[in-house]
Amino acid sequence: MSGDNVSTSPLVNTLIQELSAGDDLEAASPDAPGTGQEDDPEQVLSSVMERLAVEESFEFDDEIVKQNLDEILIALIALRDGTHGKALIDDLSRLFDAQLSPGTVYPRLHDIEGDDVLSMHELVRTKEYSVADEDAARSQIEQAMYHHLALGLFLHDSLDEL
Repeated sequence: MSGDNVSTSPLVNTLIQELSAGDDLEAASPDAPGTGQEDDPEQVLSSVMERLAVEESFEFDDEIVKQNLDEILIALIALRDGTHGKALIDDLSRLFDAQLSPGTVYPRLHDIEGDDVLSMHELVRTKEYSVADEDAARSQIEQAMYHHLALGLFLHDSLDEL
């Protein structure tokens, strides 16, 4: 199933609107000016968990985080309006309880930079990453989102048979 077919699905659009819980989807557009209310990764994740009514005991699986590391890194960098690798590793640990090594994270950052989605600025003792191509970043995150939504809906609907 292609991302184009999924993106036009009324069910997916309805789910996105329900999960947005009244948020203005246009305000979330990279073209729209930020509201400043949900630009912190912790606030964004907290808001998502509240909307999904996730139990406090919920934990992200490290493998799921690793499988989606590129998109998570792009999202974190966009939310922070640029950041460095150590801060990203700290975010991954704090937000997702994922204990990922620099040997896992930095090669992914270099690959995403090599795809021209991110840009890297060398500072005195660190490298700072920012989104270089907002359209490519948005497309990559949207594609991952649609795949997860479709898989989540499939798993949800299969629960009726158990």
